[in-house]
Amino acid sequence: MNNFLNQLKQNIEAMKNENIKSVFTIATTSKQEIEPYLTPIRKSDFFIVCGCVIFNQSILMKIIEIIDGVVDCVFVDSEKKIPLRIHEELNNIKDEIYNQANTCGLIETGNLSKICFQKIKKSKIFEYKPNDITVNATWSFLSQRLHFLSGKKISILGAGNIGSKLALKLVECGCNINIHRQNSYKGYSIAQGLNFIKPENTVSGISFHENILQTTFMSDVLIGATNGVSLIDIDLIKSIKKGALIVDLGKNTLTKEAIEYALNHNIEIYRTDVTSAFEGFIYEAIKMDEILNNSYGKKDLGYCNIVGGGYFGANGDIVVDNISNPSRVFGVATGDGTMKKELSSEDEKKINKLKKEMTQ
Repeated sequence: MNNFLNQLKQNIEAMKNENIKSVFTIATTSKQEIEPYLTPIRKSDFFIVCGCVIFNQSILMKIIEIIDGVVDCVFVDSEKKIPLRIHEELNNIKDEIYNQANTCGLIETGNLSKICFQKIKKSKIFEYKPNDITVNATWSFLSQRLHFLSGKKISILGAGNIGSKLALKLVECGCNINIHRQNSYKGYSIAQGLNFIKPENTVSGISFHENILQTTFMSDVLIGATNGVSLIDIDLIKSIKKGALIVDLGKNTLTKEAIEYALNHNIEIYRTDVTSAFEGFIYEAIKMDEILNNSYGKKDLGYCNIVGGGYFGANGDIVVDNISNPSRVFGVATGDGTMKKELSSEDEKKINKLKKEMTQ
């Protein structure tokens, strides 16, 4: 544990040397491991980011002590993946968060985001959902790698949270999806539910197969979305189309023999890389924070009201890019969520006065 904390401090120091916004992430996974680990330092044009993956709350307070006020932003996993359990190490933590518990003993709830929002006081804090970022990253890769998704047959082994979300995203693009999971009742239910949710005019569908070989047969893409279970073997690889693509989405979803077979037969294996999706999300979150603090809302200028940042305007409100310091006028609100197609003379008078003030 000391090695983990020492390396964490070194990573934070390394980020401080860069003259750009620093970001630290705190995440967990449904695959519970014994020791926490650090994620690599990544640098983009706008920010530098590193983070950690933890599997219990007991170390969280120590991490917060190290990062709060040192990094600019903290992104914390809001997905509840740590199981509810009695954790003896929590008894050694003297903190009001745990002392206020209503249970007789201290129970680990896995609510990382709640603790971070209560304890982090100096750094800006955001919630994020790593599973959704993983889904978006995989979809983006497949969309660009295959150039055209519609009509592709894609098999997903492991229809859990990530596998199911990806199945829906792909079927909406016209892919024919086969899914497989060990619990047949849940598998059939998930397939049925996703088919209900998909757009009404989507012809392609999602099918569940109890037989795993039927799931993968003649697939253009084979996706392993199991939680660290090596389910993809040589037989499954033999069943997919020539030139097909294999995606290791859930980590270690291929057996060693399957990997060797694929490499020897020039079958491409892709290990999901979330870099692009995560960088995009960080920018999105920081931009939304900026919009809420500067652009969003309604402001009375005396002769007119201006709204911006998506704020719902009343009839006659002028929609601008930024209510704090407007530089562009987008139009005049109708009061029903749209903007007027034809402006009245009064509307034009107000806009002209506003534009004149904007140039001063």
